[in-house]
Amino acid sequence: MTRRFLHVFLTVLALAVVASPHHAAIADPSAGIVQTTLYFGLDRGDGGSVGECGWRRFLAETVTPRFPDGLTVVDAYGQWRDTERADAAIVREATKVVIVVHNATPDTAAALAAIKADYMARFGQRSVFHTEAPVHVVE
Repeated sequence: MTRRFLHVFLTVLALAVVASPHHAAIADPSAGIVQTTLYFGLDRGDGGSVGECGWRRFLAETVTPRFPDGLTVVDAYGQWRDTERADAAIVREATKVVIVVHNATPDTAAALAAIKADYMARFGQRSVFHTEAPVHVVE
């Protein structure tokens, strides 16, 4: 197995374990623990793309300082269509997915907004897709 495949496999396995109903929860979702997933498209508006070096620098300078306790990065391939245009073509691109489990606080909301704003400014992006869901943290 390649190292990259092993990392993706272990990440998927860890997410499956977290989602399993057979594990006793040690944190109630009502306590404000959420899983945030950020999707960073790597195609730039100028026709170029965000390279691995640029991505790693962004991760080190912008994301990690705001969530130093841990996060997961997954290489992905995604697609989207501009829903504001009826004739818009489907855009397919390499993507970095960042998953962070954290307490839902105003500070974390501000940190996520800053991460998204920096990525858009740094790499000329229109948006960063962002989802949040309450989670049970299990042992």
